[in-house]
Amino acid sequence: MTEKIFGATGSYPEYITASTAKERTVVILPDRKRQKLFLNDLNAYLDFFKRDIKVIELPESDDPSDIESQIKRNLFLMYLLKGKDFIGVATEKSLDIKVDKNFSERLIDIKTGSEINRDLLIHKLIESGYIREEYIENEGEFSVKGGFISVYIPFYGVVQIDLFGDQVESVFLKSKLETRKSINSVTIFPLYDKPLISRDGIDLQFRDIETVRLFDLIDKIDLITVDIYRQISDNQKIAIYSNGSNEKLLKKEDIDNSFKINRLPLRQPVVLKDEKTAFIPEDSKKVDLEIQPIKEGDYIIHEDFGIGIFRGIETREIRGKKYDFMILEYANNEKVYVSYLHFDKIHRYKASGVITLDRIGGTSWRNLKRKVKNSLKKIAFQLVKLYTERKQIRRDPLVVENDLIEAFERSFPYIETPDQLKAIKDIKRDLSSDRPMERVICGDVGFGKTEVAIRAVFINAVNGKQSLVLVPTTVLSYQHYRNFKERLEPFGVVVENLSRLKSKKETEDIFKRVKEGKIDVIIGTHKALNENLKFKNLGLLVIDEEHRFGVRAKEKIKALKKDVDTLYMTATPIPRTLNMALSGLKDMSVISTPPEGRVETKTFVSIFSEDLIKKAVNFELERGGQVFYLHNRIESIKERADHLSSLFRGARIGIAHGKMRPKEIEKIILEFIERKIDILVSTSIIETGIDIPTANTLIIERADLFGLAQLYHLRGRVGRGNIQAYCYLLLPPQITENAEKRIDVILRLTRPGSGLKVSIEDMQIRGVGNILGVEQSGHIKAVGYEMYLKLLQEAINEEMDRREREPVIQVDFESYIPEDFIPDPQERMNIYMAIAKTTDIEEIDRLKEYLKNFYDFIPSAFSLYLEISKLKKAAKNSGITKIELKEPVSTIYFDSDFDPDLIMEIARNFETRGIGTDRIEIFLNKSEINKLTDILSAKKESAGTVL
Repeated sequence: MTEKIFGATGSYPEYITASTAKERTVVILPDRKRQKLFLNDLNAYLDFFKRDIKVIELPESDDPSDIESQIKRNLFLMYLLKGKDFIGVATEKSLDIKVDKNFSERLIDIKTGSEINRDLLIHKLIESGYIREEYIENEGEFSVKGGFISVYIPFYGVVQIDLFGDQVESVFLKSKLETRKSINSVTIFPLYDKPLISRDGIDLQFRDIETVRLFDLIDKIDLITVDIYRQISDNQKIAIYSNGSNEKLLKKEDIDNSFKINRLPLRQPVVLKDEKTAFIPEDSKKVDLEIQPIKEGDYIIHEDFGIGIFRGIETREIRGKKYDFMILEYANNEKVYVSYLHFDKIHRYKASGVITLDRIGGTSWRNLKRKVKNSLKKIAFQLVKLYTERKQIRRDPLVVENDLIEAFERSFPYIETPDQLKAIKDIKRDLSSDRPMERVICGDVGFGKTEVAIRAVFINAVNGKQSLVLVPTTVLSYQHYRNFKERLEPFGVVVENLSRLKSKKETEDIFKRVKEGKIDVIIGTHKALNENLKFKNLGLLVIDEEHRFGVRAKEKIKALKKDVDTLYMTATPIPRTLNMALSGLKDMSVISTPPEGRVETKTFVSIFSEDLIKKAVNFELERGGQVFYLHNRIESIKERADHLSSLFRGARIGIAHGKMRPKEIEKIILEFIERKIDILVSTSIIETGIDIPTANTLIIERADLFGLAQLYHLRGRVGRGNIQAYCYLLLPPQITENAEKRIDVILRLTRPGSGLKVSIEDMQIRGVGNILGVEQSGHIKAVGYEMYLKLLQEAINEEMDRREREPVIQVDFESYIPEDFIPDPQERMNIYMAIAKTTDIEEIDRLKEYLKNFYDFIPSAFSLYLEISKLKKAAKNSGITKIELKEPVSTIYFDSDFDPDLIMEIARNFETRGIGTDRIEIFLNKSEINKLTDILSAKKESAGTVL
């Protein structure tokens, strides 16, 4: 008997599933977009109900080149056939796909104490689609070092298998913090739908298989359907429909003070009438676990002592209690032992050339810090001045929510990433205020910045205002014009393009219609800054890559943006630390998550080979795609194009290089965009600004002659959609050591969004210059990137008269990471540094939750260390100068500005031994430290300050 539920609006279907579904259930949705929404909200509810159950997406694609879909499908099959608990989230189309009838025979089971032949295991991994690499960086790779085999299993992690002969001695699972735990067994599932026979670069050969429809394998699994208007199966336990009415549900407007409100990272709310409970969407909070480990022998900077060398960590016993210390070496072999309570003062330091260690007690470090700080004070002064001036300007708030805006948002054919949603929310908050917006949207190539800008432009149009979108190149202007027009014109918003491609007559006509208010959006190059272009009611200025405009153009932009809303877009990486340093002065939204379905670009390095070029180009052309062929020598580019014409007869080939007239280049590139050209042979002028989803193969001759940032941007020209893209770096037989390093880094940085990784330091330095508007590379190299940002933060705080005071904390409890919990000192160091780099209490809590889930438990000494770290954050800027944590009596020292209400609140919650003019002594058990943290945090929140 199927239970039917009608009027299930918002996230009620996800709520029902999370609260009632059995451990082995498949939910069937009507389409892919609804499936994506369901996946997000179901996970949020399962977390809320503390149900530890795997949610698996079943994709609709059965394209052999779509490896991501095959991996997800095979993960589901592994859970299904192994009897594991799961909730599968499918569509009817995804269940109609045929899969390997003998799939279970292809699973590789590894168990401690069992036997498996090493060579057979390697063969099975290759047959399963895993790629053998010297170092594994990405899912689907494995490495072999003697009897030690590491495998990166998708959706699970890196597993390290230690073989002694044919016996499995041990199996370890690696955490995101580069630590390990021992596990008893693991199952490795195949990556492809069919067994792999051979792999030659991109040329994959598969074995034929006997198939079965996926739907036929779930005949004994409970089914829940959502908006499927027919009986699917006898196993259909619940049928949920969004139409009709439901007395159990209310609207958001019905919420009153009697309701309990839960804020979850949902896309859609739900309000439960009988339970008097509401679930309201909030931004998802994620903890960044991408760490750059400090290893023994690495150069570091200590904020007080300067440049030294990290020599490891040491556990010492003091007064019968154990503590961890970091050992730093300075000039003349002097050592500094840094307490675990001050690890946040340590920063990584990377520089080329000879590095001189600072001397303990010397003046060179103090002088250097002072010099950099003085330079930063000037920047801080300008930032604060601009911020203060901007605060004085007023305009009428815009309407940012109505039925038309909601309908436009629903028309987006994809599911927004969490970062996109947050950026859109930030923009709405800016536009609904009475001050003009000035916001920077930062995101890697293809991460969805354009859609965020389109949302702002639409809101502006709904409010009766015009928008100007400025871009640095004609080609980019044309591409934006196509994208904006496609999204906006169905809703009656008129979009026009202004660039060199327009004739004089067309340009004059556009000027006239803009003045009359008949055009809502202009997309243009610097031509749109023409003094004859007069807007009837300009409300929004969008600037893409402002640093690429000339000085005169920038001056015109400055005059234009005085009292209009301004949105900047940049693909230059802006790391979180810089974003935080500028918080409150520069409004920034960072989009660091790739769009759903983005697949990493496979990058191959090879000695120049005509056979490889033939294979790569033929493969791309046969699947209906296009090819970028980069030949960076103008004098021989025609000869190279002619040779490619002889190799690929029938292929349409175009040439583009810097000595051609701009209009010629634009004509060629536009023909490539419109698919009138199959192979574009060009110099590095394609480095930025071209977005062609159908071009998914890039071949770069003499890749050793390009810089790191250049190679990264060039590779970003392909892999813009969910099609597997390929990049071939062709080299001569001999290359320099530096070129080898650059190629190695590019191979490692394969994931979408890796432009935001610390590894590309030259890009980070450029990012600071672009955002601050000044050249700062010398100072950054002198004190290191992390320390530079710390000094910038200090300079801004001083300029804004904000006090940054951190109390001294002395601890007489054992609080450290025990060796019997994590024996490897390097792994302990990774965790210490991850905790030291957290910015608030919530981040420490999320880190603790991750470690608890990974290790299954956290020892009391480590748990206490985390609680003390939280207390340190809560006590910052509270007026507390020192905390002595001892049993039975702890002492809290405070300054003259300390809030007396806070003293009374502490006295109410703890038994006191005495209260003086500058201190309070309380009886504190170490298990009560969290209570003190909560009191200090609550006081900060009520005062409206940020932790």
